[in-house]
Amino acid sequence: MMLAEKLGIDEERALNIFYSTETYKQLSDPDSGIQLMSDEYILENVLNEIIGR
Repeated sequence: MMLAEKLGIDEERALNIFYSTETYKQLSDPDSGIQLMSDEYILENVLNEIIGR
């Protein structure tokens, strides 16, 4: 929802974007440790990925 709000898009589209990111892959890997980071940190990672594309 934070991504949708930040980008001004609907939640479904935001989820599709999120699931395509490297950040999501890291979140799916319990060894990455990113799960311990704040929602804001994760959001910034996602935004940096999609802006940098």
